This record gives sequence, C-alpha cells and structure tokens, in this order.
Amino acid sequence: MYEQEKTMLAEAAIKHVKNGMVIGLGTGSTTRSFIDVLGKWVKAGGQVQGVATSDETAAQAERLSIPLLSLEEATRIDLIIDGIDQIDQQFRVLKGGGGALFREKVVALMSREVLYLADASKFVHHLTGPLPVEIDPFARSYVERFLQDKHVDATLREQDGKPFITDGGHLILDVDLKRVQDVHHFAKELKSLTGVLETGYFERQPDHVLTVEQGQVRRLVHPELRDGGGLV
Repeated sequence: MYEQEKTMLAEAAIKHVKNGMVIGLGTGSTTRSFIDVLGKWVKAGGQVQGVATSDETAAQAERLSIPLLSLEEATRIDLIIDGIDQIDQQFRVLKGGGGALFREKVVALMSREVLYLADASKFVHHLTGPLPVEIDPFARSYVERFLQDKHVDATLREQDGKPFITDGGHLILDVDLKRVQDVHHFAKELKSLTGVLETGYFERQPDHVLTVEQGQVRRLVHPELRDGGGLV
C-alpha cells in the first residue's frame, strides 16, 4: 500500500474514534500510520485508552503518549482498528503478516466493533494465504508432518536469516492455501493440533472495512449489516 493511501485510511479511521473509548491497536505498517494519527488526536486533547496487540505497537503508543491498558485492566474494548492481509467477498479474513496474530485475535474477539483498513489488493475471491500458524517450537516437526500429509506447503517465517519469534516466544509457519478448498475447516483442523497456538484465520469478522478506490476512501459494511456504506 502506498504511504499516501495509508495516511488517507488512517485519517478516515480516526473519525470512528470518540472520547472515552477503549481502542484496540493492531500491529503492522498500516496500523502504524493510524497510531501516528491517533497520537496527534490525543495531543490535541482527545481522550482514549489503547490496548496494544504487540510490544512494537505498545512502544509506538508510549512514544506518542497514548494511554495504554493491559488486557487484564480493560473492562471493555469498544473498537479495534487494524490492518488486514486478505479478505474475501464473505468478509472472511486472514491476518498475521506482522506476527501478532494471537494477540490481535484475542483483542478482536473482545471488541464490540471491528474496523479494518485495507488497500484494494487485499480483496480476493478465494483466500490463498499465506495463512500464518503460530506454533510452539517443540511441535514444529509434528505440525510440518501434518501439513505434508495434507500435501500443503509451508515455510518457516524468518527475520534477518533467523526464525521469527513472536512476542509470546513462538514460531510462525506461513501456509500456502492454494490447495485448500475449505479454509474455515482447515483452520479448525490446525487449531486442534497440540502445539498450535493460533492461526491467522479470524473467526471474528470485521463490521466494516475502509479501503481506497479511485483516490477516495470507501467504507464497506459486513454483508449481514448492510444498510450503509459508501464513500467516507
């Protein structure tokens, strides 16, 4: 996504933030742009509290003087704003490219409202992945054998030539979904494996998504909630 589009989406997303809210703060480059805008909003007098989904997000929020709550301290989360990796026409979502899928999913499940920010390339007819799968390091070979038996390709995520380690101390396998017909069922199968902490298939679908079409921000509403939408 171009930086200009990220900025446009961030400035549109801030309109959904109201004084007194508890806001779930996602992880990734798109969300970083939103947190920058939120920091300016707070500096100008806006009053919110954030719940960070990663150490990286928490550090950015603290630099911008955005008050933070731990998940234990948050009695409610009004809204989570986050980026997205893929979304299909039924609003089924893949996330976790930033490596924070477990915490992002927990915060999304606790949120009253879910708003995702996405450029046009994230919209697909069929979820092809990669599907991030967060695993305990001890279970790596076991999970990889399961995937091999399914004839599904997977790659261990790396960073700077070393295995990527999540904030929780786990590994991530990025799984190709091109041979997977039913992603929902496949994700449930993976979750049932001992050693799999979470997958990037998000059961809590977004209430709405902001995207950029022909230079303008457009709000797309979940099919079950469609009585609105359109240009922002």
